[in-house]
Amino acid sequence: MRGLTAAALAVLVLAGGEVVHSNAGSASSLNSHANRVALSVKSQPTTSAPSALARSARSKTSTSKVPLDIPVADNAAFRPPSRGCGFTPVSALVRTGATSTSTTTPHHAPFALGHCRLLEIGDSLGDDLEYGIRHELQFTPGLKLIQRNKTSTGLSASWFYNWPAHLKSDLHDYHPNLVVIMFGANDEQALAVDGVSQPFGSPKWRSAYIARVRRIDRMVTKAGAYAFWVGLPIAAPKSYSQGLRALNDIYVQVATSTPGVTFQPMWHLLSTKSGNYRGGAVVNNVQSALRLSDGIHFTSTGELVIGTFVARQLATVYNVNLRPEEPAYIDR
Repeated sequence: MRGLTAAALAVLVLAGGEVVHSNAGSASSLNSHANRVALSVKSQPTTSAPSALARSARSKTSTSKVPLDIPVADNAAFRPPSRGCGFTPVSALVRTGATSTSTTTPHHAPFALGHCRLLEIGDSLGDDLEYGIRHELQFTPGLKLIQRNKTSTGLSASWFYNWPAHLKSDLHDYHPNLVVIMFGANDEQALAVDGVSQPFGSPKWRSAYIARVRRIDRMVTKAGAYAFWVGLPIAAPKSYSQGLRALNDIYVQVATSTPGVTFQPMWHLLSTKSGNYRGGAVVNNVQSALRLSDGIHFTSTGELVIGTFVARQLATVYNVNLRPEEPAYIDR
């Protein structure tokens, strides 16, 4: 993906229907939501995405729903103070792949939310997810959504945007019960280890990046919240997509060794039955674009699809009653 300057985006903080805008700050001009792209050195495909699904045409039901990927979780040894929130993790099957089509089933009837705070952080792909979650869950009783994404950021270029410092502040200010995390779109780049630049994927790079992921997870759990790390989706540029898969492997590794952390794969949701990239699908009985022309970011319809998917998985993993406002399902 070609390199771009950082975009200044307004971060939404939603509290029971009230929308508060918070300036995330940047040196460049504001880009439109549909044209957001992440900072990277990968090339972009030139094919155009099909037209997005009109919101007025969205159906609230679907006869065929995308099967849920099983999350990787280690919640059994972690019991943070609830602060009146009804999140109660159920056992999740630990696995190493990212393409399972099985489902997890709560052992008990879903609990009421109570008073829960959900903080969502991430890069430009995290921003896509934020839009979907906000659209689907912003009117959910008992759930306060706080979105603090920033495009063109990640865990590799800490010199550009120091995520641990910002997360520390957010955890202190908002006291979330759950933090939904999605990073990696910009992390296929070198990072400095002891003052020496290490190329992406090298042993020293991997060790340093694992430490950064673990630091984020431990900050969240130490603050008394669960961490729900959403995996990166398949992308059109093949070499870039291979890098995303390698990053997902790291997130799985850290999640399985950190109590209170769940990794939710999303690769299978956005790929064909044969495992290849797909830019469009039939969503609620309408042929729709899922991804923008860069083959990486999501259309508005794609955002609703991943928002619906993550909302359903949150309900399953934490055994709470979450119902998407206008669910968008891929029909198969």
